[in-house]
Amino acid sequence: MLLPLLLALSPAPGPVISNGPVVAVLENRRQPKPDGMDEVQPVATVRVEGKVVGQLVGALRIGPGSIDAVLQVVEMDPSNPYPEVLLSSFTGGAHCCNDTRVLTSSPDGRRWFAVRRDPVNGGPNGASDPLGNGRYLLVDVDNRFLYQFASYAGSSAPSQIWQLDGSRFLDISHQRAMLPLHRRRLQEMEGWLQQPADQRTEANGFLAAWVATKALVGEFDTGWKRMLGLYDRRSDWGLTSCEAGYNAKGDCRRPEKRYASYPDALRAFLRRTGYLPAAP
Repeated sequence: MLLPLLLALSPAPGPVISNGPVVAVLENRRQPKPDGMDEVQPVATVRVEGKVVGQLVGALRIGPGSIDAVLQVVEMDPSNPYPEVLLSSFTGGAHCCNDTRVLTSSPDGRRWFAVRRDPVNGGPNGASDPLGNGRYLLVDVDNRFLYQFASYAGSSAPSQIWQLDGSRFLDISHQRAMLPLHRRRLQEMEGWLQQPADQRTEANGFLAAWVATKALVGEFDTGWKRMLGLYDRRSDWGLTSCEAGYNAKGDCRRPEKRYASYPDALRAFLRRTGYLPAAP
C-alpha cells in the first residue's frame, strides 16, 4: 500500500498503514525553537502482531512549513516472510534530496533492521511494481548525468532501478528483465527528438541520457550515429573532467582531463559509468 503524505506540524500519531500482520504508524516529531526554526522529523513506528519491531526516522527539516513524506508497506524482498516498510522524505534545499529508508526482516523473520539508500535528487518517491510481478522496486534516474553536460534544467538521465536484496540495494538497471522499462523511457524521450532544431535547448544534456538509454536496450550504434548529427558543437560543458576524484578540500587529486569534443567526452563518461565496456 502507498500513502503520499503532506504532514502537518503536529507530534500526534498520524496515519496507520497495514499489510498483513505489519502495521506502520507515522508521526511528525517537532522540537520547538525560540527563533521559530523548529526541527521536524517524520518517524514511522512498525509493529508486527502488536509488537514493536523497529522505527524509521526520516529527514530532519529545520524551519516553518510542512514536510513531504511517503510511507508504504509493500513487498520489496520476497526472501523473508514479511512485507517491507518504506519511508521516503525530503531534506529540503535546491534539487535535493530524497532520503529513503526501508525496514526489513531477516529471512527467518526474527530480526528487523533498516536499510538506507544514498540520498538522491528530488522529493519523496515511493517504490513501485513496474514489472507487475509483485516485487516493488525503486525506479529513479541516474543522478550522475545531472550537470554533466548541461545545466540542471537542461540535463536528462536514463532510468536507474534499485532492488532491495537483504541488507543492501542493488542497481539492477542493466539486467535484461529491465528492458521494458528502458524502452518505455525511450518512448518518453521521443518528444524531444521531434522538436524543431531551434527548440532543442542544451542538446548535449539530453543526448547523453538518450545514448545511454539506447545502450541499455542494445541499440548503442544507431543512437551514437544519430547523436553525431544532433549535438551542440558550441558547448564546452563537460569537456573538462576530474577523473581522479576530489580531496577533502574539493580539489581534483590530479590535473583535470580535457577532451577535444563532446563525443569524446561522452564516450569516456559512458565507459566510466558502466554504460559501455571499458576501453581495451
